[in-house]
Amino acid sequence: MQKITSFLVSGIMSVSAVVTSVPFNTAVAESTTYTVQDAIDLQNFLLNRISGKELSKSFDLTGDGRVDIFDLCMMRNELFRQPEENTNNTLVAYFSCTGNTEKIAEYLIEMTHADSYVIEAEIPYTDEDLAYNNFSCRANKEQNDKSARPAIAKPVESIDDYDVIYLGYPIWWGEEPRIIDTFLESYDFSDKIVVPFCTSGSSGNTTSERNISKLVPIGNQLEGKRFSASASKETVKTWLDDKQSEISDIKKNSQNEQYTLIKGDTFRMGSPESEPEHSSDEVQHNVTVGDFYMSKTEVSQKDYQDIMGKNPSDTKGDDLPVTNITWYDAVEYCNKLSQKEGFTPCYTISGNTVTWDKSADGYRLPTEAEWEYSARANTSTPFSFGDYVHNSDANCYNAYGYNNDASGNWVNGSDAYLRKTVAVNQYSANDYGLYNMHGNVAEWVWDWYSEYDSAITSNPTGAENGNSKVVRGGGWNDHPKHIRSAYRGAQPADVGLYSIGIRPVRNAGTATGKVKSVYSAKAEQKTGKTLIVYFSQTGNTEGLADIIHEMSGADIIRLERKTPYSSSSNGPVLYGEALDELRAEAVPELKEYPDIEQYDTILLGYCNWWSSIPAPVRSFLLHDDFSGKTIIPFCSMGGGRFGQTISAIAKLTPDSVIKEGLEVTYSSYDRDEIDQWLKDNNIESNK
Repeated sequence: MQKITSFLVSGIMSVSAVVTSVPFNTAVAESTTYTVQDAIDLQNFLLNRISGKELSKSFDLTGDGRVDIFDLCMMRNELFRQPEENTNNTLVAYFSCTGNTEKIAEYLIEMTHADSYVIEAEIPYTDEDLAYNNFSCRANKEQNDKSARPAIAKPVESIDDYDVIYLGYPIWWGEEPRIIDTFLESYDFSDKIVVPFCTSGSSGNTTSERNISKLVPIGNQLEGKRFSASASKETVKTWLDDKQSEISDIKKNSQNEQYTLIKGDTFRMGSPESEPEHSSDEVQHNVTVGDFYMSKTEVSQKDYQDIMGKNPSDTKGDDLPVTNITWYDAVEYCNKLSQKEGFTPCYTISGNTVTWDKSADGYRLPTEAEWEYSARANTSTPFSFGDYVHNSDANCYNAYGYNNDASGNWVNGSDAYLRKTVAVNQYSANDYGLYNMHGNVAEWVWDWYSEYDSAITSNPTGAENGNSKVVRGGGWNDHPKHIRSAYRGAQPADVGLYSIGIRPVRNAGTATGKVKSVYSAKAEQKTGKTLIVYFSQTGNTEGLADIIHEMSGADIIRLERKTPYSSSSNGPVLYGEALDELRAEAVPELKEYPDIEQYDTILLGYCNWWSSIPAPVRSFLLHDDFSGKTIIPFCSMGGGRFGQTISAIAKLTPDSVIKEGLEVTYSSYDRDEIDQWLKDNNIESNK
């Protein structure tokens, strides 16, 4: 088993002295292709080591009615002209005692032009060894001993020469023979594509494939097949064609080191109620996802600029994640990236309606289920790296820590809040090889935000209609609660944010059907009137609201708790009450509730508490129906910017239209900025 180049150099030299041509009445077919083994056979024929009867093909390449050294030279040229995929990088390795597995292996060798390797026991199996009805026979004893490793007679000459290995074996008592375990543990398969195939009278191959996957690291283990002893060549070819297509796809993606294969499975989506900082919309349920490829990193600004010709991000940097893109921008990016790389785009865009063709092989957004499955990386803890966020784990607002005591102290120090994005490959990757699944920037997914439909357990895609799309993973300015694997953010589909980016995926298998995404929220203009509603505890938001009132002339009302907070100033007492309400999703009673019926637009003001809205704002939003209303948020904050406040509003008012907001640091009011914000949202300003 030698590579083409090394064989042909030595092989041609070894027969260069052969000048006597040998008559051979065979004409070569135009469609004939040749392998290294063919060249070996021809060389051995010319050296009188084998007879003409042992030649499997027509070797008269010159068409002169005989086979000689010139035909070998032409074969050399033919081999070098064949496409790269025809080079000998496939091995069919098999173990067969009764000939059934050998027959399937021979079909595969013929159809793939692969090299072959017969796994033979150093001490051959006898008929007595295989007397299955005898519980003390050798085969029975080995199968009952999980640690048994029968020695192999001779090793593979060079396993490194092969990218793809078809691994064949009979099923013995529902599992692979232990000699297959010996073979697997003898070599490194961490960068190989392994395709199992087996033969049996009735037993399936599921258990054996599961055993193989757990035995040693394998680069890509494809789903195999059980064949009966009477399986036809056509049956094997049908299966092989499917596998070859999968292998071609894997190789194409492996050339792009940006993507990694995520092998699907069933997992528990959501979080248990006992998880610290659990939210009520994270109801746990079983979900199954298929295989897909996911970008190892968030899309960088350089990559986005190369495809879209622009970079809308706030903080610029080639290796920083792109931000300030809407969900529709993300969809368009996926389509353009697909077109650039020669794939079929997944999305058809018609206004605010997007149709996803699931059979397309192009880039797309992950579903919410695919995202969480990838973020968890086979873990059940709040974060893929454990139960707590240390400064070295993720880029988020970690100064106060996870599940803290609301003291207001920065328990993790000032370095725990960087206040900006970092490189897309910074921090450690999770066990699936994915960077920054927690923090840095949140990531758009396909689904509209809505309650989980636990009845749909296989590859769910969410509701067809909505206003806010789900964003996952949390951003650099979010608290640890919001970067948990289970946390669900929501963001208006047409509003970008400095803490939201994108991480594309591609199908790894076949899929069918189409799914629609329809933007359903509609702003209703009945009265043309605007109302300013705000909550302020320490005076910062009140100062901002007063300026907006002065500049817009809109009506204004302040929200007040019926039972005031214990403290009117920042400190542990107020922090503790606010955090307790946030965790309990409390709805405290207000002194009065504004009559919003006569208003089309609500300018909603609040202070950012723990990266979310204060409980009195939640009480206001839950009191009335905001369908058709336009909500424009504004907030005062100490460094967390909007955090998850827009997400909180979107979740509570699913039928409202939410526009781009305004944030200020405490009382740093900039009238020009406020004026521009009002104009951008079509609110008259009399600055």
